[in-house]
Amino acid sequence: MVPKGRLIMIRNTDNPVPEKDKETNGSFFLHEIFQILSSSKDASIELITTASDQEKQVEKKYAEGLIAAGYPNFNFLYLSKEQNDDEQLSSRLSRAQIVIFTDEHSEICGILKESTILKLLYRKYLLEEHFTIVGINVGAMCISGIFMNDSGVIDGLGFINTCIIDTRFDHKTRFKNLIKNVILNNEYFGLGLSENTALIIEEGSKAICKGSGSVMLVNARNVKKFNPKDFDKGKTMFVKNLKGHILVDGCTLNLKNGEVLNTVHKELTAK
Repeated sequence: MVPKGRLIMIRNTDNPVPEKDKETNGSFFLHEIFQILSSSKDASIELITTASDQEKQVEKKYAEGLIAAGYPNFNFLYLSKEQNDDEQLSSRLSRAQIVIFTDEHSEICGILKESTILKLLYRKYLLEEHFTIVGINVGAMCISGIFMNDSGVIDGLGFINTCIIDTRFDHKTRFKNLIKNVILNNEYFGLGLSENTALIIEEGSKAICKGSGSVMLVNARNVKKFNPKDFDKGKTMFVKNLKGHILVDGCTLNLKNGEVLNTVHKELTAK
């Protein structure tokens, strides 16, 4: 079944942005991406988070971005293991047109996997044409079927099951980890997002790159299966048929077969 909803994965700026630079970085990028959330400025938006001190520090940034983009109708929904099936939370999410995962750590992924809330969000994503799920930073990594951490991969939320998303990506250690995990799970594409980059996924498989950064695509579907022990620390590897592409603003990717379109996609609009 082709999902009627839309997914947006965002990697925002990793470090605090000086006030003088906000026009070209950080908060401005969130404001720009938030512009395409919905054609209705009255859309109901729920930002799902935990009540950690770290999360409370970034709430202001997300609130400012939504207000600047013209969306005043938003609330923060705090999840914990004790209230992951709360009827009030389910009621709020059933009315939401946009749901945003904001967490900077993976705790929320574990909480959601054990809740009935996740089934509700699945149903909305599959059946509601104007429903959008947004993941920011680590929140974006959780959206996929498998989630990459420092020790390997664990089960993610499963809204898309063709790619491993890495919003902590860089061209040093994380690049090696992404390649390793894609080779060991070669039915998945690897998508490494650099700062100030977003990937918008429509119809379950059509991915469009947006932002001033880039997305590294790793494709190991034609690589033979490896044993995890082959990747012992310090061991040199020879890998044949591993493919890679760099996507920039406007590039379109088919997440069914890994094909990258050479033509730049038309300007994105709100749904």
